[in-house]
Amino acid sequence: MRPRPSSWKCQRPLTALLRRCPGIDHLVAEGDAPPPYDVHTSLMSVPGILETTVDTIPAEIPYLFADLALVAQWREKLEPGRGLKIGINWRGRPVTRNRDIPMECFRLLADLPGVCLISLQKGEGRADCPALFKVLHRSSISAIDFRRLRMVRSWTLPAAMMSLDLVITSDTSISHLAGALGVPVWVALPYVPDWRWLLDRNDSPWYPTMRLFRQKAIGDWKGVFDEIYDEVRNLIPRIR
Repeated sequence: MRPRPSSWKCQRPLTALLRRCPGIDHLVAEGDAPPPYDVHTSLMSVPGILETTVDTIPAEIPYLFADLALVAQWREKLEPGRGLKIGINWRGRPVTRNRDIPMECFRLLADLPGVCLISLQKGEGRADCPALFKVLHRSSISAIDFRRLRMVRSWTLPAAMMSLDLVITSDTSISHLAGALGVPVWVALPYVPDWRWLLDRNDSPWYPTMRLFRQKAIGDWKGVFDEIYDEVRNLIPRIR
């Protein structure tokens, strides 16, 4: 008997993005009735079924793709001559407060010549933007960047990220989206990280373009960003 095509269920806001993912024959938005099927499993059970190990984790990226027309629009808006364009994200959902990055940490990056910070923050963290601008009042981030933020909606976020040189983020969905898009992304991790980041490594077997920066002590975001600052400073000559 010929197997039925594969169907995937996802949150409704993600359908436009995931429709471009290879290997999905049919996408079902949460709340919609699925088509007839022979076998069902949850996504988190698939590695066990396939006997996946750390050495055999599929890491062929990108497997998510942004709308090319939107990418072109964002690249024009972000002006290629503005130096090193870094997207930043500092807060996740309220239940993950130990992952939130203090505003002050971004001052080091903003003070580097040739660096332009672009906020990718979504959700309630957007309310932090005025405080961020106050911290970075002498930096390259500006009100015009804030107006651009208002144009970043969930369906345009992948295109905006594809237009950047680098993404620096806390442990949120932004890190996974950047990794799946094949965008260079650095993730600042708390001392006790989520299990997916494993331990004692600065890379991710799922995302080849990702680097991990870990706290050496509980709450030590300064140490993390001192390390990130040195790495960003080394990047600037290559981008110019």
